[in-house]
Amino acid sequence: MFLQNRAPVKVWLIMIVVAGTCASSLADQHKVVVNPANCARLSDAERQWLTSEWQPFLEYTRICAIQSSKRETVVLLASVHVDLYYKAQPGQSVQQVKMPSPLLLLPSGEVSGSLPYNFPDDPPAELRVTFARWVQGFPRRIELYLTDPRAAGDRPLSPLIWDERKKKFASRENGSHD
Repeated sequence: MFLQNRAPVKVWLIMIVVAGTCASSLADQHKVVVNPANCARLSDAERQWLTSEWQPFLEYTRICAIQSSKRETVVLLASVHVDLYYKAQPGQSVQQVKMPSPLLLLPSGEVSGSLPYNFPDDPPAELRVTFARWVQGFPRRIELYLTDPRAAGDRPLSPLIWDERKKKFASRENGSHD
């Protein structure tokens, strides 16, 4: 009698394994593309997280909340929106200035990395930032794609990978962008 009931148990176990594998595969494929239109002005608390190099640009800095599938903010992206900065400058010809590198922050304000180009644009190029490979509600990879009309052209950049030990995102090729 025991042997007769083993077949349904095997089928049930196989279904559980397949369902679990499919669910984890779907979770890994979840991607969040940062939309600059959804970024907000800095709060007073967020302003305190930024160093002195950011002070001249605080009015033009925006922060983008990267949320998990549970709608919890897990990473923040702070960057100077250069279009806002240059539009606010007086005169016809405005001298280009070096902007601080965009920062990746944990919700506590701790810096967890930086981007190699300004976001959303680093004239004349534009940077697309995609948070991918989510594990337990946190992205383990940031994919970067540069749209660039210059000679180098449009191209993917080295992804930033989460280092659990260091609590930082960094490129495996070049180390951290901090």
